[in-house]
Amino acid sequence: MRLAVAGVRLLAVLAAVPPAGLLLAALAPTGWWVAGLALHWAPQLAALSLPFWCWLGRRPVVGLAMLLLSGVALWPALAAVWAPHAPLPADGITVVTANLFYGSERHAEAISRIDGALVALVETRPEDRALVLRDTRWPHQRWQTPRGSGGIALLSRFPMRAKDLELDQAYGIDARIEAPWGSLRVLLLHTWSPRDAHSTARNRQQLAELAGLAETEPGPLLVFGDLNATPGDPGLRLLRGAGLRPPHGGEVRTWPSRFGPFGIAIDHILARDLALGSATAIDLPGSDHHAVSAVLAFPGPARGPRASGNGSSPPHDPPRAPTPPPQPR
Repeated sequence: MRLAVAGVRLLAVLAAVPPAGLLLAALAPTGWWVAGLALHWAPQLAALSLPFWCWLGRRPVVGLAMLLLSGVALWPALAAVWAPHAPLPADGITVVTANLFYGSERHAEAISRIDGALVALVETRPEDRALVLRDTRWPHQRWQTPRGSGGIALLSRFPMRAKDLELDQAYGIDARIEAPWGSLRVLLLHTWSPRDAHSTARNRQQLAELAGLAETEPGPLLVFGDLNATPGDPGLRLLRGAGLRPPHGGEVRTWPSRFGPFGIAIDHILARDLALGSATAIDLPGSDHHAVSAVLAFPGPARGPRASGNGSSPPHDPPRAPTPPPQPR
């Protein structure tokens, strides 16, 4: 009998955990970092709260409270879904962002799964550079020296001028890509993971600086990388305010990869004044992230190479460090 009572109590506690998480997510506007973490998982917490709702939701007060709580917690995610998305391209090139996971020993295998005209690599290892420099798919490359949780790299089939970014200690690359159908600016960033109060504050500041950087010059802009923030995060709202739009069909959940469609979307491809097709998840051997790919093009009639070809490669110059572009005024 005591065992049965203990089991019922344990089930009651477990059933109450998701609603408690929703309550935390609803407190995200206060700026508390724990509430911010819960906000990233608000849709999953709402789904896991259904047993609690079925158990006690028939009581009017409890049911109304749960409905109100779910609405407040889910509002940022719903607002991101309803926000404008990039137009669908008729044709274009493939762009990819891939977090390889620094602790993995399978980077070479993961890179072999990736193909695109523009590729962002995150959490690279020192030996990755020598491997990729020999890859003729990307004659133009910019690498940032690995430190801490790894480095980053921007790989391009088109000529580019690039420089390193320093956004409140976040890894970044700012590049000007000369594609056959026009010139566009590309920003690659790997923000801090919001694991505690300090890193959460850093993440928010880095995204705020990224949004400000996006506004320094008008025109076509591609932002991609591991932003460690979901679409409902305040930092992503700032990027949308800077005119950046997610893929036409919405974003895909990338982390943790073993969760599949039940994970969260923290790796992003965002575009301004560009068409961006539906995002597709790519399995990366050894990584805890899925890569994301999408077709990118200038809006209007297709003027570039077909997406299936991933861009017509220019003459394969020997890989070299690009010349930094002039600072924006």
